[in-house]
Parts: sequence; structure tokens; C-alpha cells
Amino acid sequence: MMKRPLWFATGLVAGVVGTVWAEQQVRRRVEDAVARLAPENVAAGAVASVRQLGDRVRAAVEVGREERDRRAAELWDELGRQGRHAAQGRHAARSPSRSQGRSQSRGHQVERSR
Repeated sequence: MMKRPLWFATGLVAGVVGTVWAEQQVRRRVEDAVARLAPENVAAGAVASVRQLGDRVRAAVEVGREERDRRAAELWDELGRQGRHAAQGRHAARSPSRSQGRSQSRGHQVERSR
């Protein structure tokens, strides 16, 4: 006969403990959400997000500039090589007297001032 009251009491205690634990968990989460959504915390989060976005944009612009400079140097080098090959072909066909007044700058022929 003691089995029924024992199991009833055990179930009652388990129910009370479970309810108290669940209530504490809900309270803790609600308090965390209220603290997180307080105006000063929302503003601080927005400021941090904007600063982070600004840093990312600055980094992207810097990478873009570096890539632009690298590609420009690559193109100038390629243009210089093409200009030298073309100039060598033209110089071979010319007489030495005609090419005396000219010099090359980055693969381009430039007239010297006299």
C-alpha cells in the first residue's frame, strides 16, 4: 500500500522541480532579451555594426587599389615589351641619321628637343 503514495509523492516532487527549473530558464532568457534590446545596447550594436562595415569597405577599397596598381604595372610592362619589339623593327629599316634625334620612353618613341 505504500507504493502508491510513494510514486505519487515522487511524481509531485518531479513536477514541482521541473516547473521551477523551467520558470527560471524562461525568466533568465526574458531578462537577457530585455537587456539585449535596451535602447543603449541596440544603439551600441548598431554603432559596432557600422564601424565593422566601414572597416570592411576600407579594406575592400585598399585591395582594389593594390590590384589596380598591380594590373597597371603589368600593362605598362607589356606595352613596353611590345614597343621595344616594334621599335627594333623600325630602327633596323631606318638609316642611322634619321634615328639620331629620337629616344624611347617606356617603349614609345619621343622626339628630343634640339
